Amino acid sequence: MQINKNYMIGLLALTSMGILYYGFLFLKGHNIFSKYNDYRVSYPVNKNLYVSAPVKLKGHIIGMVTKVEIKPKQNYSTLVTIEVDKQFPLTHTSKVLLNNAGMMEGNALEIELHKGRPISKHDIITGQLHPDFNDIDLKAMTTQVATVTQNLIKTTEGVNAILVNLEKTSSTLNTAIHGLEHNINAIAQNIITISSVLADSKKGIPAILPTMHSLLLEVKSIPFQDITCRVTNMLQEIEKLIAHTCSNHGSFGLFIHDPALYHNLNDSVANLNALICDLKSRPSRFLKLGFSFLELNLNKQKKLTNR
Repeated sequence: MQINKNYMIGLLALTSMGILYYGFLFLKGHNIFSKYNDYRVSYPVNKNLYVSAPVKLKGHIIGMVTKVEIKPKQNYSTLVTIEVDKQFPLTHTSKVLLNNAGMMEGNALEIELHKGRPISKHDIITGQLHPDFNDIDLKAMTTQVATVTQNLIKTTEGVNAILVNLEKTSSTLNTAIHGLEHNINAIAQNIITISSVLADSKKGIPAILPTMHSLLLEVKSIPFQDITCRVTNMLQEIEKLIAHTCSNHGSFGLFIHDPALYHNLNDSVANLNALICDLKSRPSRFLKLGFSFLELNLNKQKKLTNR
């Protein structure tokens, strides 16, 4: 039997629409390959709870939030529709607790299963807050973020200042290294110049070596042993002279150790001093004496000439 083309086109369109619908549900987070039970939970207010928020049982995700709506007639309360795996049916004594799932994820629902009468999707469960639930204060968080940002800006400015100082220090160090490199090059050039002069065969160390060799030979030829013996003998003679002088023997020893000679010499010096003082006080007397002595000498020369 031949099938009409119009039926084929209609069947293909229905199949495409079904695939598109279930694909759209899959992209929204609905698991179309599993069977879920739908439940409705009521909360006085919405505390950061959104569609696709996880529904957990002892830390395991067993479902998700599929719808969040506001009920003006029920004092603007929040009605949340959730889907839960059929393996975990809810009863009238079960609890659906609102709990924190993290700042980035928002909040999540935590289920506590208890024995009781099964409930349907038309029943409304009164939601509760988990004992560990903490409402996130966005204003306080914003203030803390602003404080952290300011501290980060200050830290960045400090780091920038450190980097500027480090750059200046690096520039100074680079200049010092260039100067040191220049000095090292100059020192190396001077060492090379000195080395070249010392290595010159006409004016350097090779030319000096023969002279030094001959000088060493001359020094070696000096009779140091004979000189040493003579110096030793001379020192011995000086030692004998000093010992003889320190004794009471000899002229020099008697001169040093004889007290009478010392007193006579001291008296002579005193008389000479008195004579000089008398000469200074009465010079005319000594002039007359000098003239008289000169006249006597002249008379004696005349007598000798007359004879």
